[in-house]
Amino acid sequence: MSDQPLLQEINPIVYVDNTNQGEQFYVEDEESGLTFYEYIMVYPINEEDDFDYLQEKRQKLRNKLQAIGLITKDSTSSTGEFGFIHVGSSLERLEAWAELTRQKVKLSSGLEGQEHAGYQEFEIESKQLYVESSVPGCVFNSCARQKLIMSLIEAPKSKGGSQLSIINLTRKKIISQFFGLHHQDELVPTINTWKKSFRFSRPVDVIRDYFGENIAYYFAFLKLYLYFLILLSSISVAITIWQATDTKQKGQLGLWYIIIVSIWITLFIEFWKRKSIELAYHWDMLDFHQEETARPEFKGEKRESPITGKKEIYYPIWKRRIKYILTYGFTLIMMCAAAGVSISIQNQRLFSKNKQKFKDGLIKSYGTKRATTYYSMWTGAATGASIFILNAIFKTVGAKLTFWENHQTDSDHEGSLILKYFMFQSVNNYISIFISAFIAQDIGYVSTQLMSILITKQIIGNVQEVGLPWIKGKYKIRKQKKKRKRQKEEGMEVGKFKKAEKQMKFPVYENTVEDYLEMFIQLGFSTFFLLAFPLGPLAPLLSCLNNFIEIRTDAIKLKSMRRPQPRAANGIGKWMEIFKLTSVLVILSNIVMMSFAFSKFTFFGVVIDTDYRKLLWLVILEHAILFLKFCVHQAIPDVPSSVKIEIEKEEYQKEKALRKQRNEESTEDSGFSD
Repeated sequence: MSDQPLLQEINPIVYVDNTNQGEQFYVEDEESGLTFYEYIMVYPINEEDDFDYLQEKRQKLRNKLQAIGLITKDSTSSTGEFGFIHVGSSLERLEAWAELTRQKVKLSSGLEGQEHAGYQEFEIESKQLYVESSVPGCVFNSCARQKLIMSLIEAPKSKGGSQLSIINLTRKKIISQFFGLHHQDELVPTINTWKKSFRFSRPVDVIRDYFGENIAYYFAFLKLYLYFLILLSSISVAITIWQATDTKQKGQLGLWYIIIVSIWITLFIEFWKRKSIELAYHWDMLDFHQEETARPEFKGEKRESPITGKKEIYYPIWKRRIKYILTYGFTLIMMCAAAGVSISIQNQRLFSKNKQKFKDGLIKSYGTKRATTYYSMWTGAATGASIFILNAIFKTVGAKLTFWENHQTDSDHEGSLILKYFMFQSVNNYISIFISAFIAQDIGYVSTQLMSILITKQIIGNVQEVGLPWIKGKYKIRKQKKKRKRQKEEGMEVGKFKKAEKQMKFPVYENTVEDYLEMFIQLGFSTFFLLAFPLGPLAPLLSCLNNFIEIRTDAIKLKSMRRPQPRAANGIGKWMEIFKLTSVLVILSNIVMMSFAFSKFTFFGVVIDTDYRKLLWLVILEHAILFLKFCVHQAIPDVPSSVKIEIEKEEYQKEKALRKQRNEESTEDSGFSD
């Protein structure tokens, strides 16, 4: 074991923190130059029997990190309860690794022959061509630095990394927590861009430069979705007023509303595809294809690859298929349970003979006029609450089931998790309204229930998403401060309350899966049940108001939670396919609902009042709307013309440079060169 002390105080760091927290993230000296500390590993100091053994393991961990060129420093919490291993890197090591891994950095604008600032693979000799970060002399912002350091930690040993698994280190109790540090001078202006702005006019580049492309794409999606919801809300309010003043035209109005919303959701998806490609081009991520290595948590048998002949970790396909049967079978059981809970809650309303007793009690308390409304609101609110409870249960269970499936890559792991969430949440959130609409055929109840669930979900959702994490974080920090005060009163030596110690108390932000899932569920509530007159068309308005708050609460959430690991991306991934599927389901759901909502309706002067005519016209209408949707899809190109022109110009310049190089080589070979 090394003689290096296990706990040594981190050196003073030269850096001005705008929040006056007195904690810094980089040092500068004559010997090593700039050194950045981006990650914190936490471990409890007061272990019992195995403390010495774990300390030896932690020293080996330090040695592994130092062997690949990373730098570790140690400190303790103010109360001496926790130890911190600060993981950092010198600028020189970051530059060498960035060049080796072909990290792309932004070029300075205004270079000769360059119309706009682009990106280029990092080369040490060309540092003067790149945009500097907030740290003089460094072209890597904090997001890029964290990506590079994390890449060094996780990369295989054969490629120069330490091949460490943070999850395995946690399981073995070598460390208890691991997180990237927030830097307040960059975080505060980034969050304020989205928290205070009404129009959100500043580009999502500020989000991307701090949190990475993965989260930046979510905010870009949320921003565009909000604008489209404002448009749909305006249409919905107008239609609600129209149908209230002309009740005889409800059927015809409903048909036009289905057509309008079908075009709206198609336009939203098409415009998002264009925006996604525009951002990918702007961030030089169009050709991004992540070469995924095996997840550190992936387990299997060592064998010689039949393709490359090299040693690899192999997990038999038949074993994973058996696990798929079990995990997705359990998901189906949970889906049935969610449906059972919804039916049980509505049993009073739809099927039970006892419903009259319940209604009589409401009439006695509130009078006949308000009893029916309160009756529907109660079941809607109860359904909304049950949705949150079951969501919380499946969130934990689904994550564990997906981890047990033992996926080799992160994309496979996340894809399986998304599919389970999509299956369960679709049933859990929508089954009660579908039962009311298509089994009980009570469209009036659907209207009240829809509003009750939406309002309940939005209130509980914002409290759960932002309020509780903020309260928990504040409570933990306050509890720690009280403990420090008590120790001081007892005469114990208590150090300064450190930045790492404070951020250690923050809740964990895992990924964007929950955020996209929330948008998918909300989109369904806003569009699946539009014909639930009179309040159904107002669902988009509620969603619009919620998202106006959501775009701010998500920003606050990111500020009050641990910094998520930055991840590269060139779109929203598998969620794009889910939103495409949703656009088709919107059409089908509303057309089927229309057959139950109106006994007859008129369209282009034709009275449709028999079951045969209704079925015929609805089939024709469904095919016509899907064809119209297809035409809109074909009419709007995926790649914006401005991006297409820039891509063609770049390809032309590359071809021109290649021809010039070939001509020069041909001239030299012919012996006519100077």
